[in-house]
Amino acid sequence: MGCNSDNNSAILGNCFNQTEYVKDQLCTQFSIAPPVTPATDPDTVIIYEAINESVVASFVLRNTGPLPLTVAITNAAGTDITGDDATIGPGQSLLRTVDSLGTISITGPASTDTSPAKGELDIVVRYTLN
Repeated sequence: MGCNSDNNSAILGNCFNQTEYVKDQLCTQFSIAPPVTPATDPDTVIIYEAINESVVASFVLRNTGPLPLTVAITNAAGTDITGDDATIGPGQSLLRTVDSLGTISITGPASTDTSPAKGELDIVVRYTLN
């Protein structure tokens, strides 16, 4: 038994014609140095940027450092979709699934502490082949 060529449906669990997807996984660590002087704005770093507008992503963002992180998530249109979870405290995580992901960026704290803000991003993305 194979695919039904009339409607491309599955027959008894066999393959059917469908859009082809690529699925990737990335796990990376990052750190953001504190501002040179407390009066300056902290650095914002993009830690993930989608390759096209069809990216669906599930990710865990962990704060592994001693300082809080501020996260900003945008969709492919550039609209902020972060929601109420903008700050991740030390030892905390943020778990999200986003359709049409644009970017994930992190802003380190404005702090007199000389320790860098640190974290990990574990992300699984799926996108169509064009």
